[in-house]
Amino acid sequence: MTLRALFLLFALLLSLTLKAAAIAVVYAERSVPEGERRFAKALAGHVRRWYAEAGVEADLIADAALTKHQPRLAVLVDCYAPTPEVVEAVRTRLARGTRFVVCYSGSDALARLFGLRAGGYKRSAEGAWSAMAFGAERPAGAPATILQTSTNLFTVAPAEGGARPMAWWRDRQGRRTDVAWWKAPNGSYWMTHILTGDGDEAAKRRLLLAFAAERVPGVWQTAARHLYAKASATIEDGSLLARIRLLPKESPRRRRLDTLYAGLLRQQAAAQAALQEDTVAAYQAACDLRDVAARLYGMTYWARPNEIRGVWDHSGEGLFPGDWERTAALLAANGITDLYVNVAGGAFALYPSATLPRRGTENLLAQAVAAGHKHGLRVHAWMLAFSGERAAPGALAELRRKGWTLQDAKGADLDWLDPTNPAVQAYLLAAVKELAASGADGVHLDFIRYPGLAQSLGPRVRARFEAACGKAPNWPACVTEAKGARRTDFLRWRAARVADAVQSVRTWLRANRPNVQLSAAVFGKYPACVDSVGQDWLSWLRTGLIDYALPMNYTESLDTLRDWLGTQTADPRLAARIISGVGVTAAESRLGPIETLRQIEAARKAKCVGFALFDLDETLRQAILPVLSEGIAKP
Repeated sequence: MTLRALFLLFALLLSLTLKAAAIAVVYAERSVPEGERRFAKALAGHVRRWYAEAGVEADLIADAALTKHQPRLAVLVDCYAPTPEVVEAVRTRLARGTRFVVCYSGSDALARLFGLRAGGYKRSAEGAWSAMAFGAERPAGAPATILQTSTNLFTVAPAEGGARPMAWWRDRQGRRTDVAWWKAPNGSYWMTHILTGDGDEAAKRRLLLAFAAERVPGVWQTAARHLYAKASATIEDGSLLARIRLLPKESPRRRRLDTLYAGLLRQQAAAQAALQEDTVAAYQAACDLRDVAARLYGMTYWARPNEIRGVWDHSGEGLFPGDWERTAALLAANGITDLYVNVAGGAFALYPSATLPRRGTENLLAQAVAAGHKHGLRVHAWMLAFSGERAAPGALAELRRKGWTLQDAKGADLDWLDPTNPAVQAYLLAAVKELAASGADGVHLDFIRYPGLAQSLGPRVRARFEAACGKAPNWPACVTEAKGARRTDFLRWRAARVADAVQSVRTWLRANRPNVQLSAAVFGKYPACVDSVGQDWLSWLRTGLIDYALPMNYTESLDTLRDWLGTQTADPRLAARIISGVGVTAAESRLGPIETLRQIEAARKAKCVGFALFDLDETLRQAILPVLSEGIAKP
């Protein structure tokens, strides 16, 4: 048995000693309204994933099931209105030795169990809570700072017995604002918001490990051995050395890589020695080994001339809200060529718009364009076309009043604009005209589709379909069933309405702004997306309706990605207009730097013109861009 195999076996045996019940991540089932339970479970899923990525097991349980578990540590996520039964379950578990990490609760009864009293809900202007700075009360191994932008809190204050502040929120200028974390007298912890999955995930994972290590022996060693095994796999599976040896032996890059590889082997030996102890130092050594191996792997790739290297920015604010200049400079320094910045949607605008409802007071579109152009980036104004996501206050109600939203089969309004409505198409075209006049290099259409078949069966859609194509008796079965009498006609008519919207934008741009590119973020599973969401994007490329398609190829499976790319690029003429979307931190996929490199390489082999990374956040800045800039995106 090889040395690496022995270490993998030891890591497995050690992980088995950390019983699944030792750590529980508790999602809100009774503690939030029914409509919010799915989201609450997703938030808890991030916490469980962070533990899993470190090789530490944690149960994911509902708050209603807490009475059946006696974990050493329980992380309660989004429990802002727990029932008396849940509060009693927490009280009982505390008495029996469980310690808690409570995130986002407005319950005074729950707060009293931790030496606190509830304050109330608090909302602030964006930027007041942009980072958490920890003090001396933090557990051993926890980070000093975690970057996270939050816009709402549940405040608490010390009660009898006195919990103590452990971390404070900082605003964008670094000034202390409100308490972020409290340490309870019973050894538990309380957060005024939630650890979100939108960046700085390494620091959040480390904080959670520090909480667990106080209660569960072996956590740091388990995490260290897990990361060491992953880093060693990169070093020892032969691909890294093979890639180095592809380079000419006497070339400067080959000589440098040979030297760095020898240093990496020495670092591996030192990290291996550190694994004998259950310490933060062992974990840090394994993290460092993983990071250096990834950087070295990145150096075995080469930049490709004229490749589009894009990044989506969903916030519209960049990495440093209020400072687009700094974001643009960082992206350019890391080899990014194109920025897709979300500044508009069917129900909001982040710029002075005469068409869309305004959200906020800044002109983020103008800021992004000016900063991007200064640093040589092409800037695309990204619009959430038919989606009601990120709506300005009152915007959705107004859209419903006009009859512009989709309905379900029973006639209930949805938070989605209706692509079959000519007035909606005219409304979106008016917004596109504003975006095209902003100085942006392109307009980028997202959500240029339906949310699904079931969400496009409302009375208004049916009426338009029947007016155009004849009666549809036995609705909706005639279009939803596989052999429905009107299914084919309806699916074709429905997809054509989305194509109409794209066509109107294309026609106007060609006549009035011919230098403004038109691109679209589209589903990667083609042709399934034609029937499911009415998005026949390969035909859009084929007929020249869009300049570039950015399929959201969000998967962790390289085989699945290759299958998707094979279909997308079957016509080599279209491959040159496809920018493969890489889901670094998407809901569907979480990729490390090496996985990201391999997905980009797959897109290159499929002859795509480039790639786009989702999404611009601290994880991308800290873990991905530095590796890409070593080779594949070397400026």
